[in-house]
Amino acid sequence: MTSIKDVAAKAGVSAGTVSKVLKGYGSISEATRNKVLEAVRELGYIPNSAASTLSSKGPRKIAIYLYINDKFQQIDEINMLYVLGALDRARRLRIGAVTVYNETLDAQKGLDSRVFFKSLSVDSIAVFGLNKDDKRMLDLMEDEGFSFAVIDAPIVRDNISSVSIDHRKAQHDVADQIIRDHDRVVYLSGKANGYITDLRLQGIMDLQKERDFRLQVVQCDFSESKAYEAALKYADDCDTFVCASDLMAIGVRKACQRLGIKRRISGFDGIRLLGYVSSSVLTVRQNFYRLGARAIDEIVRLRSGEKGREVTLPYETGYIHYQSVIK
Repeated sequence: MTSIKDVAAKAGVSAGTVSKVLKGYGSISEATRNKVLEAVRELGYIPNSAASTLSSKGPRKIAIYLYINDKFQQIDEINMLYVLGALDRARRLRIGAVTVYNETLDAQKGLDSRVFFKSLSVDSIAVFGLNKDDKRMLDLMEDEGFSFAVIDAPIVRDNISSVSIDHRKAQHDVADQIIRDHDRVVYLSGKANGYITDLRLQGIMDLQKERDFRLQVVQCDFSESKAYEAALKYADDCDTFVCASDLMAIGVRKACQRLGIKRRISGFDGIRLLGYVSSSVLTVRQNFYRLGARAIDEIVRLRSGEKGREVTLPYETGYIHYQSVIK
């Protein structure tokens, strides 16, 4: 079996330097780091702690993989419900589960993603909020030794199920309910690297082709502050704001209040915060708890030998009222 000394010899560095690279220490030069990682790949080195777990025949766990921001946002309510749904379902099925954040995986700079998850006794991963830039997770999804349930990303393979609502149709439906004939519509879209951004954008484009209203698309990255600024800029030349998230709709609502004007506004997601801020914003209501639970159910299917599939859950359009929030 390859040892850390073998890696050190091949890279021409000390064993201590190899250890620091694998632990992600920032004091190592980029050139040295690259030499060590290349030696790790060529020799197929697996750290002792991970190797011992890989050889274990104990029960395998499901990883709940989440994306987190570097600062708190009210939208984190969605992640909380995802986790609750997944953990509750795993507990009922008596399956071990661990939560892994994208930053945790990013910190394992010198450790192969496969080895990292195997070191946690994980053989299946429920991925919430996958984006197109997460190369480590996308590469790992090529490994058929793992099973995946991917929420809100249209990726289906033998070992991968996709679980979501129909974002394209939902965006079409909610916009269709508030847009009037001859409206000037501003659509505030999400992050460019997001799968749901594309799907929701397709939904408003579908509606525009059907009804031939004037449409302007402004990328606001699901940001309340960017939506607020966009509303201030475009309000005079707009009848209806269609927002790809409730947080952006809240930003638009506050901007319109500041300007002393009324505009039709729709959001997307159905977060509770909307009920505290404005009951006049039409939205798409998703059941995030149910999505989290269904992801675990799909992993159980895949573990039993079934092939991946697309699972589409229902949604509703409506308003979030304060009285329903406080019950």
